[in-house]
This record gives sequence, C-alpha cells and structure tokens, in this order.
Amino acid sequence: MKARMDQVRAAAGGQLALPSVPRVVRRLISQLRDPGASVSDVVDELEQEPQLAARTLRIANSPYYCGRRSLASLKDAVAIVGTDTLRTLVISGGLEAVFVAVPGVNLRQFWLDATLTAKAARSLARLAGADAEAAFLAGLLHNVGHLILCQAFAGTLPARLAGARSVRGAELAALERAACGMDHAQVGAAWLDELGFPASVVDAVAHHLDAGPAAGTLAPLLALATQVAAAIEAGDNAQRALLKLDAGLLAAASLVAENLDARFGPQYEQIAAGGEP
Repeated sequence: MKARMDQVRAAAGGQLALPSVPRVVRRLISQLRDPGASVSDVVDELEQEPQLAARTLRIANSPYYCGRRSLASLKDAVAIVGTDTLRTLVISGGLEAVFVAVPGVNLRQFWLDATLTAKAARSLARLAGADAEAAFLAGLLHNVGHLILCQAFAGTLPARLAGARSVRGAELAALERAACGMDHAQVGAAWLDELGFPASVVDAVAHHLDAGPAAGTLAPLLALATQVAAAIEAGDNAQRALLKLDAGLLAAASLVAENLDARFGPQYEQIAAGGEP
C-alpha cells in the first residue's frame, strides 16, 4: 500500500524532520517528468552549490563517463556525458548528501549497498528495454525510507534493529512495521512522490517488496537488483548469483532467464569489482 507524506508525518507524531533538499536538485527532479527538458539552464544554478558541483564533476571525470578526457566545467560535462546522465548524477549526489547522520545506520555501508543495487537495476533495465536512468535512481533510493524512519523513530527503531544489522528487504520491513507502523518502501515512495519524482520511480520503490506483473516493469527489476546486491555482498560469483534470482520476478520484468549468464554475467562481475557495467 502506498502512503502519503501527511500519513507518515501523522504516524510519527509530528516528530518527523525531513532533510532540506537543494533547490537545484528539486528543479532537476521536476525535469524527470519532462523528457524534452534541458539541464543546461540549471547548470549556472548548480555552480552555486560548490560541494554538489564538485562531486558531480568528479564523477563525470571518471574513466567510465569521459574516458581519457578531462572535464573542466559542468558545461563540458553536459556535452560529454549527456543530459540524462548528468541529471541523474546531480540528483543522486544531492539526495545522498542531505543525510548527514542517521541514528543506528552506517551511512557508508548504506550507500554502498544502494549503489550496488542502482548499478544492477540500470544494467537489468537495459536488458529488459526499460528506462535505465529511472531504474538507477529507484535502485539508489529504494531504501531511503529506512533513513527517514530511523530519524523519526530514533528512540525505538534503532534499538529494535540493534541485533539485526544485516536484515534487509521484507525482513527489515517487518521489523519496521512492528516498531513504526509502516515500512521503508511506503515511506521512501511517499517522500520521492512529494519531491516530484515520476510515477514509475515512486511505484517501483513502493512495490519492490511485493513486485509482480501488476506493479509495472521497474518494480520487479528493482526487486531483482536487490537480490543481485545481496549476492555480491555475500561474495557469490555470477553463476551462483544468477541461480538465486527469482524466476517469477524475471518473468515480471520481461527478462528471459535463458542465456542470462552470458548477457548479464560479465556485468555482474564488473559491478562486484566496483566498476560501471
């Protein structure tokens, strides 16, 4: 069931303090609903956010995005990496930066898991012919509701999870519902909806724990990506990891299991090694 932020705030008893999102990030999120929008007109505004601009330019200068070329400015980055990719980099970097400290959460590990999921989601989306950048954002932000819950219920949820640091997915959601009355999928989707993300991203986050054909393509893709990330963190090689993928989710995501090892196996190994597939 999808929740709205007013419901989340009510459940938190007025103690919910959402992080402030930079205006330029909000503008770029709004552009996700308009495929024809240009990112160029917000580059000047982005340059007024030095930390975010520097982080974006550093990532854009990685070998994956620009090869041997060196990008000196964000305007260069628009020309080289493309509008969609730069928009994704700014949004993801901006939203990561707003969570400075969260009770009971190792943010470094949290974002490592999120990045693995995002990379897997983007790779699987390309194989399925789905929106790869939307899948990446959904993967990166699929657990952000957990950060919000840990902040809102700082007196109860971190303690409830103290002996269960490795839980994830449906098991984590069950613990959250027991402590807070709602889970990270509901809360994360509500926040992303309030920020103005496209329905495809919001619905993927809302339904990735109960993904099926009725949930659209991105939700089962995201659910599969979380399985991929878990396999990488468990140290599985590609062959073992692919055997663990849920057949029902593969079908719901319009992915053919046959020869998936040849089509996705090399990308899995790249993601596991910390690269960009």
